[in-house]
Amino acid sequence: MIRPFWPATDYPALAALLSAAGPDPVTAERLRAQDEAMPPVGSLATTSDGLLVGHGRIRLVDPGPTGELLAFATAWRAPWTPPGDVASLVVGAPGRAPELLLPLLDGLEAWARGARARRLLGELPDGGPADRVDTETGGEGGAEAGGEPGDGGGTPDGDQGGLLRLLVARGHRIDAHVRTATARLDALPPAPPPPPGIDLRTLATSGTPQAARQLHRLYRETLRDNPGFAEAIPGFEQWHAAALAGQGCRPDWVFTAEAAGRIVGVTAVRETADPRVCHIDYTGVLRPWRGRGLARALKLHAAHHLAALGVRTAHTEVEASNAPMVAVNSALGYRWGPGHRRLVKLL
Repeated sequence: MIRPFWPATDYPALAALLSAAGPDPVTAERLRAQDEAMPPVGSLATTSDGLLVGHGRIRLVDPGPTGELLAFATAWRAPWTPPGDVASLVVGAPGRAPELLLPLLDGLEAWARGARARRLLGELPDGGPADRVDTETGGEGGAEAGGEPGDGGGTPDGDQGGLLRLLVARGHRIDAHVRTATARLDALPPAPPPPPGIDLRTLATSGTPQAARQLHRLYRETLRDNPGFAEAIPGFEQWHAAALAGQGCRPDWVFTAEAAGRIVGVTAVRETADPRVCHIDYTGVLRPWRGRGLARALKLHAAHHLAALGVRTAHTEVEASNAPMVAVNSALGYRWGPGHRRLVKLL
């Protein structure tokens, strides 16, 4: 029977469910700490145009008979989410039939409609051991974000394919296809010299004034060109907390391309729980500086710097229709893996 999430007792069971459904282990302590960092009370409201703003969420679970969770669902909006939009996440235990997740999805949709949201956003993996629908993205943007050359989308296999068909039948639209990519850093080609007039540095050694604010402006400009990007671009403080001060962030792993006192390109990399593995979080190049091989130079400069520190593998995500970054990653020898479809439902 579907019920609300109980913080007093459900964190261990939720951590076990998320660990089984995803590639990385999740702990109850981490989940609890994330919740404690959030405002305890939501502040949803509507504008004069009837658009939902503010922040708030709902969390639902499908409990098993002995304390485990068979499925978890949440819908939320952050202050920087586009007005009218609500994000969603549904995770089912491995092997759980897709149709058994529908009551949870119904609960999320009812909450979103009650809050007067205009759109419900979600994601569905291409395949794997468990059904998962969510909006936890983080691909490389601006000049990066998606897929394998020649990949026309296709249909996810197994339970994900069944759930995708159910969701499309219920009014969800496939908005984007994001693919994962992995590379061995020690197998990449040598880093070329940067284009004339460009210095490759890091945020820790940047020679530009107000480097963090310059990066924020670069993200704002390049994200608009990213076909895999659907969120609003947050203000500086919120962006800084997520992009530069979030988990795994370090200033000496934010690799910058600088020209005449201006940051014109970036590759931002995060640490992971495994010191031999990193996640390339974002690569972006300003429009006037594109077409000169700067994204390639940045990625290889970052790769060889990290390899010298003992990092062996890089993971990233790229949007399938972002042809320039698909080409860059393919030329560097990244191996393409499964990803997810982003879904949108008009309410």
